[in-house]
This record gives sequence, structure tokens and C-alpha cells, in this order.
Amino acid sequence: MEIIGLVASDAALIEKIIEIRLQYRLKLPDAVIAAMAIQNSASLVSADTEFAKVTMLTVINW
Repeated sequence: MEIIGLVASDAALIEKIIEIRLQYRLKLPDAVIAAMAIQNSASLVSADTEFAKVTMLTVINW
């Protein structure tokens, strides 16, 4: 497991969060999680079925 920090000055991450929030209608915390996983080329382990909407995200169902 790798811990990834959230930096408010990361413009690319903020743009990805906004894009995901608007395109997939995710709640803000979920959009942040999805954007961070996508930006870091990471798989997301979750039982939340909302993440399945995000086609560019690799989700491992827990």
C-alpha cells in the first residue's frame, strides 16, 4: 500500500476532479479519490459501486 498526499496547488489534479465530478456526477470526496487514483495510475479497492461509473478508473471490488 502506498500513501499519496493531496496537494491543493496541483492544478492538473484539480482539473481532473472537476472533470470527473461533472461527467460522472460523483460526490466531491469520491471525485477526489477517483482523480487521485487515475493521476497515479493506481487501482482503487472499494466496495462503493459508484466508482464503477468512472470508465477510466480500474476498480477492484472489495
